[in-house]
Amino acid sequence: MFDSIEFYVITAFVAAAVVGAAAMPSRRSAAREFLYGGELIFDAAPSVPGIVAVVGDDGVLTIYRFGLTGVGSAGAYSIAVTIIGFDVTITERLTAGNGCGQPPTAASVRLDCLGRERYHFHYVNENLHRSAAFSLNIRPGNRIERLLE
Repeated sequence: MFDSIEFYVITAFVAAAVVGAAAMPSRRSAAREFLYGGELIFDAAPSVPGIVAVVGDDGVLTIYRFGLTGVGSAGAYSIAVTIIGFDVTITERLTAGNGCGQPPTAASVRLDCLGRERYHFHYVNENLHRSAAFSLNIRPGNRIERLLE
């Protein structure tokens, strides 16, 4: 069996298939990163930490973050968005700031970097060690609510 030409041909074919499979490029696309500054909301009722994602009539996704704590009236809310294929990771960034007056209890931010597709989101708050995951089809009128757990 080991002296036959068929054995060596089959062995060479299997070796070529293994090398070809190992040399294939990754199917994931390159990461795209965006930074967005949000707006603080001062008149929202205090609530538990959570997010509401709403797709507007213009196809732009707006994320509302409720239950905001640790931010003064002179603070800031922003997010870093990383997109790899249809996987979106949103990392919340808070700047405490100082200031007198009523602290904000919510914030909002508009993401204009998404096409009309179905995306898988992972929203992360590193300060509170909380996150939320969801899928959302970017079509006008779609909405989803999640608690940060």
